[in-house]
Amino acid sequence: MAQQATAAERDALIDQRQLRAIFGRFATGVTVITANYSGELFGVTVNSFTSLSLDPPLVLFCLHDRSSFRAALDVGSSFTVNILSEEQRGIAGLFASGVDRFLKVNSLPGLGGSPVLTNSLAYVTCEVTQQIPGGDHVIIVGRVIDTGLLRRQGRPLGFFAGAMHKLKPYQ
Repeated sequence: MAQQATAAERDALIDQRQLRAIFGRFATGVTVITANYSGELFGVTVNSFTSLSLDPPLVLFCLHDRSSFRAALDVGSSFTVNILSEEQRGIAGLFASGVDRFLKVNSLPGLGGSPVLTNSLAYVTCEVTQQIPGGDHVIIVGRVIDTGLLRRQGRPLGFFAGAMHKLKPYQ
């Protein structure tokens, strides 16, 4: 009888570059997740944000397990998801780079102190309820505690095939 391959053996057969290219074919929105942890502001560009549940109101995003942002995300702490507009491509790059970000953007403290980027389309502030290990990432689950629709006009910033894009209306 043939022996089945272990999960590690199957994983070794997957070409990570090809997998990244395949995952990149799924278009997503672009967000900046922010937090205020003991007076220190944190922020990171994330495209793995999604709604999880309306009842109770839950969202999730994924964060690399070695990210310095993890220190700000203990269970019970808060974070804000800022949904970026197509005009905020530079802000997305800024928060992806690790430079002194908050000196270069307009923001206001939201509920719990997490910065709300004032020119974003919308924001959702959440309280961390779970951190779930997921390979080289951690899945952060948050319960929505505040929301805001900042702009009724404007289009979201999209991410596809490793680059940010403006979305065109369907014709």
